[in-house]
Amino acid sequence: MFLRRATPLLCAALLVSACGSAASSADGTAPSLEVGALPSSVVEGQNADPGGSHTGSSVPPDQQVGAQAVGNRVILIGDSVLASTSRRYTNDMCKALVPQGWQVEVDAETGRFVDFGNKVLDNRLSAGWDVGVILLGNNYREVQDAYRRDLERMVTRLSPNPVVLLTVTEFKPSRVEVNDVIRELAAKYPNVTVVDWAATTAADPGLTGGDQLHLTNSGRTALAANVALALGDAPQKPGDCLSTSFQDDSSGPVTGTTAPQQHNGGSNPSDTTVSNTGSGVGDSVAPTIIDSTIAAPDTTSAPLVSGAGGSVVVPPTTVPNAPPATP
Repeated sequence: MFLRRATPLLCAALLVSACGSAASSADGTAPSLEVGALPSSVVEGQNADPGGSHTGSSVPPDQQVGAQAVGNRVILIGDSVLASTSRRYTNDMCKALVPQGWQVEVDAETGRFVDFGNKVLDNRLSAGWDVGVILLGNNYREVQDAYRRDLERMVTRLSPNPVVLLTVTEFKPSRVEVNDVIRELAAKYPNVTVVDWAATTAADPGLTGGDQLHLTNSGRTALAANVALALGDAPQKPGDCLSTSFQDDSSGPVTGTTAPQQHNGGSNPSDTTVSNTGSGVGDSVAPTIIDSTIAAPDTTSAPLVSGAGGSVVVPPTTVPNAPPATP
């Protein structure tokens, strides 16, 4: 059983530039989320002694989700932010997780609110999942109680297996409400780990495009690497990139506004364009062949320090640049 802890996994190797440290804590109250464009990337997990203090140069394997899982099947549920890392776009999520032994299903569509997550589980929960990863809340109706109710229902349906919740980029003030709910749930449920993507994107604006929400190529790589760092190695192998019937992106593109961002008087030309290589809504595509030479995200250079809700993983301040993802 997981113990409460906060683990900001801002950046991992193979990503682009980095982020500063961020500590997140969880205080108790029940939560719930809404589906929308996914932003995320810091972790608040559950496997450290509450209030415990740790030091080291790597994330201990026993603090990663893989150490708590009984199998290697992981379902990821989200909106356009997560969808942009799926096999019909860049496939960054499978590239990061499959080499670690995970069988990965990304069920994410554009423009979705939190209730979408329970619709996915209505259809896919019976398939059997050892870990659930949720990135919903970019699209938010600004009714916190409703968001909490829907998100908490997802958590309880996936429990007692490990559940990873990603905070959303706070591109609007109301998204603070979403992230408060996520941290509440982490405090309430010992099997919930939080990846603080909000802190990651705040530390490195180059991870998002002109709308400060949808991801650039480096942002998609970073998101996948942060999830990979939170999960660690699966308890068994082999990994696989699974197909999905949730491919309806008719509500909008995964790129959002692609106007260059302004940084210190200059523009960031980061390309947020990705091509949809899928064949349409509901189509089943043959599993992607994963190159076994793809390196898994580096889990080193992330010293542990104590935090209010437990231990916090502080990401490295610099990481190697990764080549742009191939559409």
